[in-house]
Amino acid sequence: MPVGTHEQPAGTARSAPEAPQAAAVRPSIQDVNELIESVRSVMMQAKNRQRSVEQTSEHGRVSVLFVLSKLGPMRASALAKECSLDLSTVSRHLHALENEGHVERSAEPDDKRAFQVGLTERGHDFVQEYWHNRVAAVHTALDESAWSADEVQVLAKLLDRFVRDTEGCMK
Repeated sequence: MPVGTHEQPAGTARSAPEAPQAAAVRPSIQDVNELIESVRSVMMQAKNRQRSVEQTSEHGRVSVLFVLSKLGPMRASALAKECSLDLSTVSRHLHALENEGHVERSAEPDDKRAFQVGLTERGHDFVQEYWHNRVAAVHTALDESAWSADEVQVLAKLLDRFVRDTEGCMK
């Protein structure tokens, strides 16, 4: 999904101190290998978490809601592209989300024949609650493991930098 899962929904800002400047010593192949293994572990953990969500009625819909929360109303075709899903899958999700009151259709401002979808207040509340619960769970895990605020802030900055600096390197 082009909109990274590491990103917060709109309206939830994160401020952290700048990451320390890079050391003069370049990372070795072994250093990079260990980093890639750590990233792989994080990705596997996220994949396993996604599998548990797939067992619920929220499968797929959460991504649609997060994209709409982050980017605002858009056509279903644009939403499918942002979610890396085919249009028929997004259409099914939108139908269910509309029935649940999480999204609503409105006429496209530039083309009254077309429509765009956006979050309702209920959809916005769902995204905020979902995000809050995710943050609270990770906060509890880090607290129980005695992570300091500085460690969390530095990791957040370094992960953001890592994502930016490595985007597209594995085509």
